[in-house]
Amino acid sequence: MNEPRNEKGQTLNEFLAGYDLTKYDRPSVTVDNIVLAHVDSRPAVLLIRRRNHPFIGCLAFPGGFLEKGEELEQGAARELFEETGITGVRPIQLGAYGRPGRDPRGWIVTVAFIMLLPPGQLPHAGDDAADAGLYYIEVDRENGFITLTRTDMSESIEVLYEIEHGRAKFIPNAYVAGDHAQILADALIKLDMI
Repeated sequence: MNEPRNEKGQTLNEFLAGYDLTKYDRPSVTVDNIVLAHVDSRPAVLLIRRRNHPFIGCLAFPGGFLEKGEELEQGAARELFEETGITGVRPIQLGAYGRPGRDPRGWIVTVAFIMLLPPGQLPHAGDDAADAGLYYIEVDRENGFITLTRTDMSESIEVLYEIEHGRAKFIPNAYVAGDHAQILADALIKLDMI
């Protein structure tokens, strides 16, 4: 069988030998994990507090940069374990987020995953997480906000949103890292909680 050739008459190997990978700018890729649970029959989400810049001290999803050659799901599970000690998850891809400027470090695209907290596991902070905990999720559709309350009741924050073209649009705040409130809203919409 003849090997397929492109319009220049090149085989795949010939094409790749002359391909300039630097022709296009490339983003860095991260993964973020929306880990959901039921605590006292109420929906909850696992959040960490960032130990380092950017968004130091803000609540965020456990996640981080992919390692070279790593599959997305492997990176999601690795980052979740490193930051919270949670294992045995089944990541389900929610979507990709790459709005320019979403991360002050540069062009960074994140792939977000939804997963369920495995029974009997409780998070503990590790790696670059200063803290990790479960937060009850309460949605007030009438007034357009989500309240996140730590299950030990030590902290509670409100995140405001507007519905625009069938999508929740979050009003930035100083408590939640970058676009993580938007990612949470997208997960809650997908699960029909907003």
